[in-house]
Amino acid sequence: MADIVTSTTLVDGDRQAVMSFTYQHVDTGNEDAVTKVDVSALATNSDGTTCTGVRIVEVWWTCVGMTVIIESDASTDIALMQLAQDGSGHLDYTNIGGLTSSLGTSPTGDVLFTTTGAGGTDTYNVVLRMIKEY
Repeated sequence: MADIVTSTTLVDGDRQAVMSFTYQHVDTGNEDAVTKVDVSALATNSDGTTCTGVRIVEVWWTCVGMTVIIESDASTDIALMQLAQDGSGHLDYTNIGGLTSSLGTSPTGDVLFTTTGAGGTDTYNVVLRMIKEY
């Protein structure tokens, strides 16, 4: 049986996107640089311009038994944050304008997840509130 993974778009407007991600380990191991936010698949703005990146302004998360590393997709992926094993919380980067997904050499603007330590029935739930860049 494969791991149970969901990605749900809660809001996808001109200015912001809010997405929820869940994962339950069953038997296939860790996620490795899995695209969670494909900016080219987000809705265009009212002028028809395609989103090229996001700034993560808030994160709500719970990790049981594993760590989640949130990364900027580039030639060499850049870690934006690490969500601790067996932890939960809320991170707010609003005051600094958010963490951009367009870092590194040849960035795509996409957001990736990598997990470490997944086993048993370990899980995570992550919600990202992002400001869209054009």
